[in-house]
Amino acid sequence: MSREFNDYPEPIRNLFIEALCGHQDACFALLPIGLEQSLFPVLSRCVPQEFPRNIPKHIAQFWDSPEPPEDVRAAMKGIRNDNPAFSYHLECDASARAFIHDHYGASITALYDVCPHPAMRSDFWRLCYLHVKGGVYIDADVTSRAPLTDITRGTHFRTLLPYSVGEPWCLDNDVLIQEAGNPLMQHIMETMFQRVRHILETGYFENVWVSTGPGAMVVGTMSWIAHTLKNQKIPFHEVSQFLMAAGIAFVAHRQVEQTLDTCSHFAYQSTNANWRKFMRWPDSNTP
Repeated sequence: MSREFNDYPEPIRNLFIEALCGHQDACFALLPIGLEQSLFPVLSRCVPQEFPRNIPKHIAQFWDSPEPPEDVRAAMKGIRNDNPAFSYHLECDASARAFIHDHYGASITALYDVCPHPAMRSDFWRLCYLHVKGGVYIDADVTSRAPLTDITRGTHFRTLLPYSVGEPWCLDNDVLIQEAGNPLMQHIMETMFQRVRHILETGYFENVWVSTGPGAMVVGTMSWIAHTLKNQKIPFHEVSQFLMAAGIAFVAHRQVEQTLDTCSHFAYQSTNANWRKFMRWPDSNTP
C-alpha cells in the first residue's frame, strides 16, 4: 500500500493517491470534498481591492471567424465598456493557430488542428494564450454586469478557479483570471493536450466538456495539487495554507455571475455551433 499522504484522513487520502495518476472519477470526487472541508482556499467576499498586480489588465476573447455575429459583438463591446482600464484582444481561428504555432511549435499546433469544433479550439487556445500572456479570458457569450474588479475582492491570487456546484461539481473555464507562466495552469494545459492525444490514439470521445473544457480543468487541477502536496510533503493540516501561499483561489461561479452573466441567450446556441450539440468525433479526425 502507498505511504503517500499518511496523515490524511480517508477517503481524502485515497482520492489524492488516485489523483496522482489523473484518475477522472477521483479528481471529480476530490473537488467537492476539498471545498466543503476548506482544504482549498476560497475567494472571500469582502471590501473591493485592486486587481492583482501580478496579473495583466488584459482581456482576451475568441470567436472562430474574424467577424462575430451581431449579438456576440454587442456582448464583447459591453465587456470593453465596463473595463476601460483593460487592454483588449479578440482572437479568431487563424490568428489563434498562428499564436500556438509561434509559441508552442508544430506538434501542439497539430493537436489544435484536429479539434473539430470551434468550442474545443477556443478551450485549447485560451489556456495556451493565458500561459504566455496572463490576464483575463471571457467566453464570447458572456455579458457584463459590472467591472471585473468586482470579482477580485478580498484575496491576493495568482490564478482564480471558478467552480460550480452540481452533478458533478466542476471547475468552469468560461472566465479565467491568471498570471502568465502559472505552473498549475501549465499542468491543466498539458492535461488538455494529453486528452486530445488520447482521443486520437483510442478513437474514444466522450464530449467537449470532458475533453477540453471543465473536465480537463478538474483533472488537471486535482492532479497538480496532489503531485505538489506529495512532492513538498505537505501535512494535512497545512494544505489550505500552502495552496493559499501558492496563489490559488477558488471562487463560486454564482459569485462570478454577479459581475458577468454567463447564461445569456445568443442566436448561435440554437445551431450546430453550440458545443452541446457536438457528440461525435469525425472519423477523419481519428487514426
